[in-house]
Amino acid sequence: MINRVIRHLLYCDFVLNFSIGLLSPIFAVFVLKQINGSTLEVIGIATVCYWIARVTTTVPLSRFMDRTDGERDEFYFLLFGTMIVATIPLLYIFARLPWHIYVIQFIYGLANSMAVPGWRILFTDHIDEGKTGYEWSLQDVEGGIAVGVSAYLGAVLAQRYGFPTVLTIVSILGYTAAFLLLFIYKDAKTLKQIKAEHELKDLRSRRRGMLAVGTHHVK
Repeated sequence: MINRVIRHLLYCDFVLNFSIGLLSPIFAVFVLKQINGSTLEVIGIATVCYWIARVTTTVPLSRFMDRTDGERDEFYFLLFGTMIVATIPLLYIFARLPWHIYVIQFIYGLANSMAVPGWRILFTDHIDEGKTGYEWSLQDVEGGIAVGVSAYLGAVLAQRYGFPTVLTIVSILGYTAAFLLLFIYKDAKTLKQIKAEHELKDLRSRRRGMLAVGTHHVK
């Protein structure tokens, strides 16, 4: 069995990947059809904007999380990053010009720079002893299943009901993923809690040692 924190992180990741998968096969078509003056070049620039934001902010934000003691900061980065990701599809609905897409994509990259490292740090901190490979493989498998299934579904929904419907569903699923994170809020410990737990473990260890010595003397 895997622990509850890992389970909820995997649930969140599955729902978020499912939502992203709904959009991935239709994004280029959406831009070409819905954005005035859009071309294939616009799609390329939009992708560049996303990755510029992602690669320039991931390392600084990750280093900040590393330097900040406790796990609560990672939780907040993950939560708010996920909420921003969930809002992105709603912004697409109101986009009309190429520069709108560029700005949205930049925000999307920044949001993932917040959410992805936060998720990975919490996952690493709470991974079950002796199950590192197994639990990371679960993350890979659930992500593949989610995106694989939803990619087809997203294309079908867009064809039958239009882009706004799909984008709204993607957003709802994103907020659902963020909601699932609230169940592990108390598990993302503050520095004070971590210190208290370590002190408690040390105390229990000393008491077990004292008990063992006492038992030895009795014998």
